[in-house]
Amino acid sequence: MCKIVIVVVAALALFSGHALAQNPQTPQWCNVSTSLIWNNTDFFGNWMEVGRNPIQGTPGCMIFYGNLTSDNVTLSINGSRSANPTSVYGTIHESAKVKLVANATTGYNVTFNNGAPVMTKLLQFVNYTYLIGCGYTDNQDMSTSFGFILARSNYTLDNTQIAANNASKLYSNFQNSSTFGTINQKGCIYSSASQSLPMISGFVALALLLIKAH
Repeated sequence: MCKIVIVVVAALALFSGHALAQNPQTPQWCNVSTSLIWNNTDFFGNWMEVGRNPIQGTPGCMIFYGNLTSDNVTLSINGSRSANPTSVYGTIHESAKVKLVANATTGYNVTFNNGAPVMTKLLQFVNYTYLIGCGYTDNQDMSTSFGFILARSNYTLDNTQIAANNASKLYSNFQNSSTFGTINQKGCIYSSASQSLPMISGFVALALLLIKAH
């Protein structure tokens, strides 16, 4: 038991140190933050959205998968989400394609199913488990912006909160703790069966943009 506690504490310390070391000390809004480069293969595969600020209206069940197409520059994103925070997967289907630019650090406008384009940025990649990001629809109006946290299946709600706390020191989109909320994906089910899904959702481009775009 003692060894487990030590490992957990060490992991959280690494998480915190990694997050703080990569970003400026003065919190920045999404419109001036630098994005990570999206064509990093570590980002591809299954992700879920586990935290958002502001949380209001965020669907609770979202599945996405993203990967490069055969041209090696187009990111194809497909997935489904719920129409509200409590319904099952598959209520609404989403798709988008994004042309990636080599070494781009400005983020990308992503449009799902002819919705409004959302500028989306990836801000931190922590321990191969969490992606911290932000998005907005108007770069002159930060009331249209939001922060999000994506995670692999080994996430925990406690570590999601730690991620949000660290992000609040670095990015203005996470500073209002009263509007931040975690999203527990563990209770989501397929609409055709009452079986629990493994905790999966989509690639970085994804769950994040859905809320403000619709």
